[in-house]
Amino acid sequence: MAQAASEPLNRYRVMATGHPTRIVEERTLEAAAVSYIEDFVTSPPVPELKLWVTDIEDGNQHCFLLDTDSGDLKSCG
Repeated sequence: MAQAASEPLNRYRVMATGHPTRIVEERTLEAAAVSYIEDFVTSPPVPELKLWVTDIEDGNQHCFLLDTDSGDLKSCG
């Protein structure tokens, strides 16, 4: 029986402008941002949505900017 090597899931606190904070379990900061958008963001009333993703274990925080028209996700400046 072969064992599949997989990275463990990390817990992230994700919040976005005008949306509630959620805890998301994913492998990376980027995956947590995308998961949050897919699960919790509906019809944002702005052309760009700023998200903050914080690793619960080490406190590392990263900012992402979502272009709500194109769906592009990029790091905040």
